[in-house]
Amino acid sequence: MFIIHTKLIAQFAKKQTIKSMFAPIQKSQQIKESEEFKEVKKLFYKINDEDNIKQSILENYQPQHILKQIDTNLTNYFQKRSVDIKSINFLLQAIVAQNKFDQIDEIQQFMANLKIKPNLQTHMCFINAYGKFRNVEKAEACYQIAQKQFGSSLHLYNTLINVYCKNLQSENALRIFNDLKRDGFEPDLPIYTTLINSFYRVKQWKKCWDLFDEARLESHLKPDENLIGLMIEICADTHEAEKAIQLYDQMNEMEFRDTTYIYNSIIKALGSRKDYAEKALEYYRKMVMTSIQMDSDTIVCTLKACSQCGDVKIAHEVIKQMKQHQITPNKYIYTQIIRVYIGACSLPNLDNKIVDEYIKDAWKIFNEAASKQMISSRTLNSMCELMVAANRLPDLEGQVLPLYDQYQIPKDQFTYEQIIKILFIEKRLLDLFRIFDIVSTKMQPTFQSVSNYLDTAILLADEEKVIDALEWFKKIDRQPKYKQLKQLGTMKNLPLRIHALMNEYDAKFGKVSDKIYRNENNQRPAIKKI
Repeated sequence: MFIIHTKLIAQFAKKQTIKSMFAPIQKSQQIKESEEFKEVKKLFYKINDEDNIKQSILENYQPQHILKQIDTNLTNYFQKRSVDIKSINFLLQAIVAQNKFDQIDEIQQFMANLKIKPNLQTHMCFINAYGKFRNVEKAEACYQIAQKQFGSSLHLYNTLINVYCKNLQSENALRIFNDLKRDGFEPDLPIYTTLINSFYRVKQWKKCWDLFDEARLESHLKPDENLIGLMIEICADTHEAEKAIQLYDQMNEMEFRDTTYIYNSIIKALGSRKDYAEKALEYYRKMVMTSIQMDSDTIVCTLKACSQCGDVKIAHEVIKQMKQHQITPNKYIYTQIIRVYIGACSLPNLDNKIVDEYIKDAWKIFNEAASKQMISSRTLNSMCELMVAANRLPDLEGQVLPLYDQYQIPKDQFTYEQIIKILFIEKRLLDLFRIFDIVSTKMQPTFQSVSNYLDTAILLADEEKVIDALEWFKKIDRQPKYKQLKQLGTMKNLPLRIHALMNEYDAKFGKVSDKIYRNENNQRPAIKKI
């Protein structure tokens, strides 16, 4: 049963004889409009179904929404309220919700003047306020004061952990979390979720899974849909589609309801992999069939899946759904639509006329985004990648690259990655060397750029460039491709310097043993010293 937390609607419901609060409003029925009825009518204006009524109530009567409507001026606030610690705590929550951090000192001075002593909740409000204001030192000071006055408590620990997590100090949060357990408190599910989310934001995936296993196996907590949705989202970043499907199936076995966040997470996880993109689109179709509310993240994640398999048709259906749900396009949506055309142009045996049509459509999307001032570096890099996928070097040089100066967006390593890639495709190898030298002096090149650089050096049999490329792989902490190492390892008359560098790589990546090297290059084995 859906509970409405508003006195107005509850009082009105008692006075009126209605079968259901959520029954469709009959237009033909004449109702005498009392003042109370007019107030309720404002809430339900243009609403005729249960789901919309629930959504309207949830949007207007969430705690954060209510707190944002409070007048935080001290004179106005205490006109109808008693001056006590309870009212002050509520005022502090409203100040934090409205980001009026300059009033924190005013409240402290106000309490000091009236000699009102803060309680534990007051200290936690101050800790939250300083944490949201990115002042961790003051939050820690408030925590120390509260701990001395009131002792340790689960809520106090959780408040400081939240502050550390918001400020991406995950290790400090974990330290307090361990203190919490050492003092005999049992951590709850929300604090596990907060900690995992903090480590997710700093890309420490192993810590995320360790905490998830600890919550289930050691603390014996049953994960809720928020935690499972978060773990599925982590699978998207680590491209573990299989694990994401297992988590989703486990969630269904627990009979959790499907939510927008859950669907977004599973579509994002599967859409991150080309081999699971079609599966991601199946979940999108299921979402449409079950009438789950979509948001902008749904559109972005589904369009990404479309770009992986180059499915322009489904992408058009997604855009129609976006319009039906009245979702306003943002820069991420515009960029992802362009990337759909990248995937489409990458399909094999595509007719040039179709490629030209895709490029025209992409320019229309780009111009629409430009008219709304939604051009980012990723948008421009996507246009570069589109020209590379379509093998349009003149268009890249003449139309796309000048846009960086026009929009005052600097070229980054991903821009140069596309330039280097198309130069390699066009076999403009000396130009590729020149561009790579420019990039490597300004910024760290990407793995793909270094890989193309090594392929070019091998093609031109340039010993110095090969050595330079292998050194660059060490700098970016990556291994060359397997085929590249095999190609170098089986090469006759391989210079000793290159052989020495290759010995630094692990055998599973194609390291060639000394014996094979000597046999291939007609060298005698070294004389063993006795």
